[in-house]
Amino acid sequence: MSEGPTRVAPIDYVQRWRQLVRTRGDQGRRLDPQHDRADFWAGFRAERFRRMTVEVQTAATDPFLDLVRPAITRATTILDVGAGAGRHALALAPMVARVTAVEPSPAMREQLAVGVGQLVVPNVMVVADGWPEAQVEPADIVICSHVVYFTEEIEPFLRRLTGVTRQRLYMVVRFEQRELAFLDLFEKVWGEPRCFEPTFVDLFGAACQLGIWPNVTRIPYTSNVRFDSLDEAIQFIRADLLNPETPGVEDTIRAYLKDHMLVRDGTWSWDLPSLWAGVLWWEPAG
Repeated sequence: MSEGPTRVAPIDYVQRWRQLVRTRGDQGRRLDPQHDRADFWAGFRAERFRRMTVEVQTAATDPFLDLVRPAITRATTILDVGAGAGRHALALAPMVARVTAVEPSPAMREQLAVGVGQLVVPNVMVVADGWPEAQVEPADIVICSHVVYFTEEIEPFLRRLTGVTRQRLYMVVRFEQRELAFLDLFEKVWGEPRCFEPTFVDLFGAACQLGIWPNVTRIPYTSNVRFDSLDEAIQFIRADLLNPETPGVEDTIRAYLKDHMLVRDGTWSWDLPSLWAGVLWWEPAG
């Protein structure tokens, strides 16, 4: 008698997501002496992030904006959840009626205000809160780009996004880990591997598990991580390595960066293959 087909247990993607975020957070709390700081983006991070994204990307072709642009008109209202320094909010504002930018980080809101002032976009309203707690009106188009990596409870996050979307919702998440270029350095410094954050595959699985059947596309992911000096690179990478304080760690980082980074036109950057981010987009039912 032949045996029946082998059954494969279904993956609980919502629980998988929760476990990935929780495990990574636990590692950060255990290793990073600055983990419990009030604002992750405080200090040099927010200002550098604005220079890396807003000042470069708003003047260049952004594949995500190319994807969103056909769905908007001058009458469109946009909600940008996790707007950061305004990479997308500021670029879209001149094309639409209103942009509501939700951003919980005071340091990021400060940089967003700089961009609003420089570009003179009076139709950007900033909401100082996190998600899904933020109190906002529904919008025609909702965008959420590279935000959910630290969100432990993905179900209420997605359901609230859908609930405030009138026409279409776009979410962007990386396929690879943010620390891809130096994962082996992390293990060398700490003697253990970096716990991974969720990726696009995890978001797609969680959305489907919740009965959201999204459309899927991919776009090039460019991090634009360039440094004006080796010392600036060390400062940035040390923070991403969870701020190790062991004797000699700066020498270890310096030697690694000298061996693995490229120097072009006086700037330091990683030599990485082409990277991609995934975009989920869907329209609310009914």
